Parts: sequence; C-alpha cells; structure tokens
Amino acid sequence: MSFKKHFPQFTSNLTATALAALIVLSMGCSQSGQFSTTGKQIDPLTGTSDSNSMSGTSGQPVDPPAPVALAYKMQTLAWETSTNPERTAWSQYLQDLILNKWTTLLAGADDIETFCPQYHNLNNNERANVWAALFVGVAKYESNYNPLSRFNETTMGTDPITRQPVYSEGLLQLSYQDIQGFSFCEFDWSLDKNLKATDPKKTILDPYKNLYCGVGIMARQVAKKGIITVSSGAYWSTLKSGGRYQHISGIAGIVKKLNFCN
Repeated sequence: MSFKKHFPQFTSNLTATALAALIVLSMGCSQSGQFSTTGKQIDPLTGTSDSNSMSGTSGQPVDPPAPVALAYKMQTLAWETSTNPERTAWSQYLQDLILNKWTTLLAGADDIETFCPQYHNLNNNERANVWAALFVGVAKYESNYNPLSRFNETTMGTDPITRQPVYSEGLLQLSYQDIQGFSFCEFDWSLDKNLKATDPKKTILDPYKNLYCGVGIMARQVAKKGIITVSSGAYWSTLKSGGRYQHISGIAGIVKKLNFCN
C-alpha cells in the first residue's frame, strides 16, 4: 500500500517539513565547518596525519583556526603589542599547536634549559608557553615579525617547486621546496604563482600556515637529533650553534622573559 496515495495532504506537509529541516541543517553544517579544530597528532618523523588540514581555498588568506578552549592563559609573548592585535591570535595559535598537535615538543630537548633553565619543573601549559616564546624569538630574527618578509637565498640555487631562485618567506622564513621534505607544510605554488611576491593571499605568507609548517620542522628536528641548536644541518641559521648568523643568546633572552623560566 502506498502511504502517499491514501494520505496525500499529510505526505505533502511532511515533505515540506523535511526539506526545510535539510536546508537548516545544511546551513548549520556550512557555518560550523568553517574552521577545523580537530585532528590527529602529527608524527614528527613522518610528518603524516590522516585528518588535520587547514588549507584555505583559492589562495585566500584564512582567519585564525578556532583554538581549543584552554584554561591556561599564556604569558604575553614578545611580539604582542597594542598596535598589532593580530599577533595575539598568532600566540594563541602557537599555544594550541604545541599543546594539541606537535605535542612531542613538550618533552623538551637536550638544550632546552639554554632557553628556559626551569623548563623541567614546569607543567605542560607552561612548557607550551616556552616553546611559543622560542618561535617568537626565531621570528624576531628571521622576519622581524613581518609575515610578508622575503629573502633571496642567493647560495641555494633554484627551488624545485617554483623553478625560480629560492626565497625564504613569511614569519619563520620558509620555502616552497619545504613541501618535499615536510609533507605537512601546506604551501601551494599552483595557487600562489600568479600573485604578486608579497601578496598576503599567498599560502606561504599566511601566518598560520607558516607557523604550522615551522613548528613541525622543529618538532621533526628535535625528534631526530634531540637538540634545538645544532651545529650542522640546522634549518634556521639563527639557531645554528657557532654559525655566522646565529642569534641564540638573543632568542634565549626573549624566552627568559617568561617569569617561570628563572
């Protein structure tokens, strides 16, 4: 027996109600899915995960991914000023990354006490604060906190991704070629190649993508070598022990401004 045949008016109303509900649900899902806040821990050695993509669309700069609600209020980081309110969001994002994504960093490194002498007496929230301050220190000497900063690496030849001279770009001065060795980096040359060099829509200049990649690179290094300031194979010259362009003491000074480090 056909339900519609015997109760046509009822089924018509039911169909309309169902359609309205579907429209509401569709709109709700679209809004709630604007930023992904879930994702599995990324392996610092393989750089792989089966869930946590923060890619934007059409090369458009993204708003900060919604951070997980955290009870701990991080101590203010050196780049935060009243005239640069966006940097507070960068700080919160770093805290979330270290506490919820690149959590292997929380165990520390063999030379972590160079930056925070009391590190091993701290809880995980405070340790995440230390690492966030360290990345702020690196950004200070790499880009002076300018997310649109670019530097032509004249001794590094051609970038295999762009087929152009290698440039270090963004807050942590990363390159498109990094996606070959670090698959978790989400720089997309196909979206960026037709944009101006310092267009903030470029994926590599997006401060969140840049920080995500850079924190992952450090997590990979610490997992493999157990140390932050390596004498060879350093990604950042500012952290190369004994290097010509190192700023280890300056970065350590920024981290030690956290009152629980001393």
